[in-house]
Amino acid sequence: MIDWIENHKLIRRLALIWACSLITWVVIQVFTDLSQITSAVVGALTVVVGILASVIGFYQYQRGKEDG
Repeated sequence: MIDWIENHKLIRRLALIWACSLITWVVIQVFTDLSQITSAVVGALTVVVGILASVIGFYQYQRGKEDG
């Protein structure tokens, strides 16, 4: 199963699309009502945006394994 995920570009691209979609949805939810922004919301938003860094790292790592 892991080999199937690692060898397919589609999975990597879907992960990037998922992360960008999630971040977009969360940012829209947070900034439509500015009164709800608290330190807890800022922490959660930071974690959600950090997901993109993890997905990009995974993408680059798998792409490097594929190229070399």
